[in-house]
Amino acid sequence: MNSAEWPIRVESVTAAALTEWRTGDQLEPNRAGGWQLVYVRSGIVEEFCDARRVPLRAGHILFHQPEETHAMRAVGEVPPEVLRVEFTCDGPGMDLFRGRHLLTNAAERSCLRLLIDAAHEVFVPPAAPGDRPVPRSEQPFGARELLALYLSQLLYLTARRMRRTRRPGPRARAEQNQAALVDGVRLYFSEHIDEPLTLAQVCRANNCNRAVLQQAFKARVHLGPMEVFSRMKAEQAGVLLAQGYGSGEVARMLGYSSQAWFSRRFTALTGQTPGQYRRAPRPLHLCEW
Repeated sequence: MNSAEWPIRVESVTAAALTEWRTGDQLEPNRAGGWQLVYVRSGIVEEFCDARRVPLRAGHILFHQPEETHAMRAVGEVPPEVLRVEFTCDGPGMDLFRGRHLLTNAAERSCLRLLIDAAHEVFVPPAAPGDRPVPRSEQPFGARELLALYLSQLLYLTARRMRRTRRPGPRARAEQNQAALVDGVRLYFSEHIDEPLTLAQVCRANNCNRAVLQQAFKARVHLGPMEVFSRMKAEQAGVLLAQGYGSGEVARMLGYSSQAWFSRRFTALTGQTPGQYRRAPRPLHLCEW
């Protein structure tokens, strides 16, 4: 089947902006008039698609179809940057994108960078997260046309990749299930970063047994789940220490059993005591995998 038989026609882009959110910010429920592309450039968000809840990490895109009710919540330890593009589009090719979310590849991310630059030329970024961008009174020659072209290019690139993808075999499905479990548990960790979680609690909340959970984390991030939680806690502790909180306050805010235990864990993971880190803070990179 060629593109003439399977067209995608972007008629117009009605809103587009890359927005920086703070952890905990929310986009209230809205009903989509047309299509909407969501791209997470950094951080983690929880996207709501009617009754579905979809966690999206950096590099992922999601498509809201017309008449779908959508909302968003910024979660995780890194304040996210999210691109939203509202557009009208027809053609049977768009059926591929209904209810889909996926990780972008290098070619698609390159196209998304051009799309972000073009969106900035056409629309004034919103003053506050959740506000709609407004068109600029003066726009460079061809800016709107390029915006639609870059979006069309992205849709065709993504559609071609999706059509080439074969049905996954048992091993691929197992890897996908592991990745989904790890993403879901990390999202759960970020939502409960101030609590003293146990492995049993994590398993109950995520409907899995210990062996499956530990195997998934070892395979995907080469660490146990509770070690990942400890590192996420230490990164958040670094943020609080840099803001001027004392080690005792941080220990209470993050649910450590005592200030001494917090100090030992922080020192073991970072090589610095909380006091040393507070005097000369620098970004911690304990969760890069």
